[in-house]
Amino acid sequence: MHGPVPQRAATPAPVLDSVQAGMQLAHQKVYDVVECIAEGGMGRIYRAYDPAMDRYVALKLLKPDMPDFVRRRFRREAVIAANFSHPNLPRVLDVGVVPGSALEWMTMEYLRGRDLGRVIERGRTIPLPLVVDIFCQTLDALEYIHTRHIVHCDIKPDNIFITRDSIDRRIVIIKLIDFGVSRNLETDERSEQIAGDPLYMAPEQTVSRGVFDQRADLYAMGMSFFESLTGRHPFQDRIDAPVEQLLRMQVDRTPDPPSSVLPPGPPRQVDAIDAFFAKATAKDPARRFADARAMRRAMRALLDA
Repeated sequence: MHGPVPQRAATPAPVLDSVQAGMQLAHQKVYDVVECIAEGGMGRIYRAYDPAMDRYVALKLLKPDMPDFVRRRFRREAVIAANFSHPNLPRVLDVGVVPGSALEWMTMEYLRGRDLGRVIERGRTIPLPLVVDIFCQTLDALEYIHTRHIVHCDIKPDNIFITRDSIDRRIVIIKLIDFGVSRNLETDERSEQIAGDPLYMAPEQTVSRGVFDQRADLYAMGMSFFESLTGRHPFQDRIDAPVEQLLRMQVDRTPDPPSSVLPPGPPRQVDAIDAFFAKATAKDPARRFADARAMRRAMRALLDA
């Protein structure tokens, strides 16, 4: 008689103990969605928990019915921001698609605080030294992206986020957010679509296929500076006008100086603030500040006027 047939031992699965160039590594990322913290026309932002890294993130979810050009902007925003390395710019951590759907998402560092627009809406008076600090940090971020040939194209108080240093809460840290309509001057073609907020848009940015450069961001900074310092938009009397009228005002209307709505102050400083605003919002880009560094230098000088 023959005994039982011996079973061949199973070959153990190979153990990967090194990687080589050309290999691909893949893993599945899990986020626990906690709450919706913001919503816009194109999507929603949620606070989510990343259990693998034990941290909260901001999860930006694009709405499913968005047209293709919006989807391209969304993906492009993620790629642009993922390559930033600057203390005044948020980091993009990951991108993906919700399984079984067309919902695209990206995760960014979670910021605790509020945007400058909300501070203004609450009617809080922001002292000049704090306004200067907020805008100088924003200009630091602009200098960084401008040297990389990127124009933000949507500078406004809502996109200037105020947070605090994690160790010393007295230190204000500014993050310039939302690069959804930004433009790379080296690679992007002129767009048929006008993108940005008509309340802050530079005149040269208000036309289809408009030719503009980094100075468009500086114009929007000037408009935002006025609003932050006074609590009123330079075109407050027409703030609810139709988009077409707002765009036309950016081209044709010269706003009143900040001193027209500010309380009385030291004459030299008031004159310096008016001159700064006039230069920042000149209709002709050639008459504005040459770059973010020059604008930051002029802004700091307001405190010594």
